[in-house]
Amino acid sequence: MISGLLFIGITLILILEGALTARLILNVRSRWLLLSLGLPIAALVNVLVVFVWTVAHVPLITLSVLLPHVVIAAILISKNRRTAKASINTHRDPETGDRKNVLEWLCMALIASTAIYSFGHAVLLPTFQYDSATNWTMRSEISFFDQKIAFDTNEDRGMAKPQYPFLFHALQITTNQGKAGFYRGVASQGGAGWNDTAANSILWLLSLSCFTALFLILRMLVGRLKALLTLTMILGIPLLSLHLGQSYADIVLLQELLLSLACLMMWIRRKDKGWLILSGILVASSVWTKSEGLFFGLIPWLLAIAAITVADRTQRKDALHAGLIALALSIPWQIFAIAKGLLLTPHSADTIISFHSEGVREMLSGLFDRGSFGIAWYVLLIAVPWMIIELCRSKKQDRTDAVPLAWGMLIFLEVIFIYLFTPNVQFLLNAESFYRQMMIPAAMLMLTVSVWFSARSLLVGTASPSSASASPAA
Repeated sequence: MISGLLFIGITLILILEGALTARLILNVRSRWLLLSLGLPIAALVNVLVVFVWTVAHVPLITLSVLLPHVVIAAILISKNRRTAKASINTHRDPETGDRKNVLEWLCMALIASTAIYSFGHAVLLPTFQYDSATNWTMRSEISFFDQKIAFDTNEDRGMAKPQYPFLFHALQITTNQGKAGFYRGVASQGGAGWNDTAANSILWLLSLSCFTALFLILRMLVGRLKALLTLTMILGIPLLSLHLGQSYADIVLLQELLLSLACLMMWIRRKDKGWLILSGILVASSVWTKSEGLFFGLIPWLLAIAAITVADRTQRKDALHAGLIALALSIPWQIFAIAKGLLLTPHSADTIISFHSEGVREMLSGLFDRGSFGIAWYVLLIAVPWMIIELCRSKKQDRTDAVPLAWGMLIFLEVIFIYLFTPNVQFLLNAESFYRQMMIPAAMLMLTVSVWFSARSLLVGTASPSSASASPAA
């Protein structure tokens, strides 16, 4: 009972902290949107707190971990009270009427089934994924009892890859603070015990928050029905729904990149700097989540905003500001890792370049035949070229819509390069990490094409009624 109340209290502090930060960044008043953004933003704040204590060699105990969040939340409450912002209408569905049609109910039923499955595996069942038992949750548990982030150079204690960033671990450690009890029959340090359910529950809540925020942003972009359809297609990727059962950081990385991409689209549409800053913050979170965050997140994101400012010079100041924030929040990990002699890639042999033709057939089978991605790549095989052709035919000022597509395509090409031109081909042939990494461009491309075609249909749909209503008036 006490453990549950502590978990709820810590989670609420994190959500409040993140929501208040979002309120300062975004010029919106939607409480649901701000609350849903709370945990994704707080996850970055939390890892920065843990990072500072790691550098300063301060033990990760209840006081040192939780007190900074209480202080930050108090400061944010004060600042939000002093900051007067004009209240604006956060969103208005392009569709008229509030009644849900059959398609919307079907989408909600499919999303609910995925949520129930993920809740059961993340919250009701213990950690069961192999990699988590040897790295992800295991590293969090070891770090919790060490009272510092573990960087073991061998696997004697059951953890591997000390070079991984620790946003995942920091969040699990924070929500385990203050738990009274014993672990495996041995009294733990300070009477605090590790709770596997709490460790996985906070990650499930993070997923719930991220995808709720994604839906609310999509609703602002394309309306409720199309937002539900887009979310259903993304969550309908079989491998993605499986990973919502938690235990791997790949789903955390994917959520951050999807939210960052959605915020980037909002900036492209509305030219509101707050959305770009939030996009940069979420990209920085990806850097602190996995090594791939640097190559799949930060670098492509910087290239994306640079490309947009080339086409629209009026946005250069906002892009520079947001870019500096993203860099400032990301670079500390890179400096720390290099100084500590850690790799910036998952494996030491990742820089050995040579073409591995034996992986081509396996890659094609994985994308189109194995079932991990369902029909996702069949849809994208048609939708992506179609979108590219339409963008080439469009006006020059409309071609900034190609930037989000380019981000997903770049990640897709990066994954192909990783598994066909480096020794990582072994993980493709063994049907291991290739699928998890290819899940990211699949979801990002699905989001991009869905939003673009939805917005395009809205433009067509709104143009015809206006022209039709003009003739009777004439």
